[in-house]
Amino acid sequence: MAMSTATDPYELRFDTGRICLDLIATTHPVERLGSVVVLRAWIAGSGLVPPGTPLAHADAGWLTGFRELRRETARLVRARPAPRTRRYDLA
Repeated sequence: MAMSTATDPYELRFDTGRICLDLIATTHPVERLGSVVVLRAWIAGSGLVPPGTPLAHADAGWLTGFRELRRETARLVRARPAPRTRRYDLA
């Protein structure tokens, strides 16, 4: 990564091209979804909701849910296809 594009360890990132990968990026290099306030900022910044959408109802349950979603998404992204799977079978 070029020096001009490096992010602060606690800065939220939205540079992977996919919301699911941006969510996974909230664990590297440190946990970035450390509070409901930060989760609300991530939801708004990621474009999951239209600009200006109130997120006051997002609570600790949401934080738990997003962390679970992130964990399972990371597991799926890192999963490897079966050894005998042909590339055209993955489409």
